[in-house]
Amino acid sequence: MINDFFTHPMRIFFLTSAVCAVLGGAIFFTPVDFVSWHKFIFLHLVAALAYAGFLLTGLTDWTNFGGGLKKHAYVMFSFFAASFVSAFFSLFAAHFFMALFWAYLAGLCVYMIWLDRNDDQLGVLAFLLGILGFEIYYLLSGEERFLNLQIHLHVIAILLISFRVSVVLGKEALNREPGMQDAAFVPNFVYKNIAIVSVCAFLLVSLFFEGSKAVNFAAIACGSAILAKLKEWHYKELLRHSFVIYYYLMQLLLAAGYTIYGASGILGLGLETNMLHVIALNGIIFSIMLIFNIAGLRHSGQELEFLRL
Repeated sequence: MINDFFTHPMRIFFLTSAVCAVLGGAIFFTPVDFVSWHKFIFLHLVAALAYAGFLLTGLTDWTNFGGGLKKHAYVMFSFFAASFVSAFFSLFAAHFFMALFWAYLAGLCVYMIWLDRNDDQLGVLAFLLGILGFEIYYLLSGEERFLNLQIHLHVIAILLISFRVSVVLGKEALNREPGMQDAAFVPNFVYKNIAIVSVCAFLLVSLFFEGSKAVNFAAIACGSAILAKLKEWHYKELLRHSFVIYYYLMQLLLAAGYTIYGASGILGLGLETNMLHVIALNGIIFSIMLIFNIAGLRHSGQELEFLRL
């Protein structure tokens, strides 16, 4: 059974990511450095394992990769295990092993993309290299802001991945509508690209002009761009399905988080930290859990069934 888990990396990495999420919440009740551990577990262990599981499942289809993944899953899980154990002694060492984890995942994805000569996946590759770069910067400088800014890199990844997920959701919703089995849902890639460029701009402004008002205006631009993306879902044939509503609310809260973050900075309301938590919890953790459900059900050949609202 364990062997089967590593043959299909989505299983071992999704399961382990969910276990880490439970641990991340449980440490609130323990006498440890809660803030550091909470940040490390959710932003580094949970997210890294989730992306590994998703990419080693999805990217193999997108690039027509026919090689085995078991040995790669073993290597990456070993890096994760080393990071988890070393975290009890040194968070620096834990981040070092997670940097190795990201480096291996990025290298494997580069190999898959190169074999297929597939330049459609360059956005995924840019995200992986960005995360790896920020991990290395943190190891060299020790500056916490490189860890905090990774939140927005994760948002970029979620926007990339959720575009593909929205195709599945839209198709599933239309298939359940009487007489619409031949209809197609095509999400607007222009809105998706504008949202991604906006978050990239926000990330760069935050990196090089930290503390300036430009950061706040860039945040409002992010929120506006993500809100514009929601227009494509404004059809009763789509919004009457629970899985579409979950996705819609996820994107709506993400847009609200960025918009209020920017407005708070301009008006001096002091809500930036709270909104950063909204962005992290909703834009990353909620999104990851939603993708767990969708990818897990579809790649297991099961019906996409969510609880009715």
